[in-house]
Amino acid sequence: MTSYVFRVWLQPNPPLEFNPDDEVWRDIEIDESHTLAEFHEAIFDAFERWDTHGYEFIARDGEGIALRSYPHPQLYDGGPSWPPMDDEEIDRFIDQAVPDDVSENAKQRFRELQSNPPTEGNVADTTIGDLDSEGMGVLSYTFDMGDNWEHYIELQETREESLDGAPAVVDEQGTAPPQYPKGDD
Repeated sequence: MTSYVFRVWLQPNPPLEFNPDDEVWRDIEIDESHTLAEFHEAIFDAFERWDTHGYEFIARDGEGIALRSYPHPQLYDGGPSWPPMDDEEIDRFIDQAVPDDVSENAKQRFRELQSNPPTEGNVADTTIGDLDSEGMGVLSYTFDMGDNWEHYIELQETREESLDGAPAVVDEQGTAPPQYPKGDD
């Protein structure tokens, strides 16, 4: 059995007045048999959240190209990971948002994935081991689709040992901000 240590960085969120001077992250150890739903719970607890909301993981390759989405169980319908884009929309996006130094191969993969999106994955059925087998580079994770707490997740370490029990925080940096700004319930 394999366990993994993922670093989960909380991204700045200016609308919620979260602009830290230093990075805020948590290292979470999780077993290959744990699901993305269990990973969500570990992140939820690690950043001291208390009010549940919708969330979504997106698996990305090493160049940041979205490979598949894994939405909250109540948002999951087994449809496409995102709405397909037509060629004109894709060209406009590449022209406006993709850096010039991105390889033509990456642009072509992006084009294919945007015009023909893969079906979304089910967080309750998708294990961490399943992601590894897809060649996942990094994950992004959005919690609370209204306030958009964005996280960047990257594999730090792989261990050839089984994790006993639930996923656990093994290291951290920075103070987790309140889930809501002061006075916002």
